[in-house]
Amino acid sequence: MSSNFDRYVSFLGADWESMADRVLERINLHIEKADSDFWPYFQRQRDWAHRQGLDDLRVFHNFLPTLKELLESLDDHETLALLVELEEAYM
Repeated sequence: MSSNFDRYVSFLGADWESMADRVLERINLHIEKADSDFWPYFQRQRDWAHRQGLDDLRVFHNFLPTLKELLESLDDHETLALLVELEEAYM
């Protein structure tokens, strides 16, 4: 990410997609384990958002408090840290 990047001006040159992909890869591990009743709902909402033309950054933003709380309760500090980094940089 460029040191001149300002998310309030433009996302041009921002690499939020690769960071969102990393967060999603880790979330998919939880989905596969089915370690929460939230994950099927999250998947349905993500699918719906994609059909509406929305991206994963928007999906994460919509569920940010829930995701943070859930990841903390699952003791997944690595995914939580990535999500917070994504939030602070691009949301």
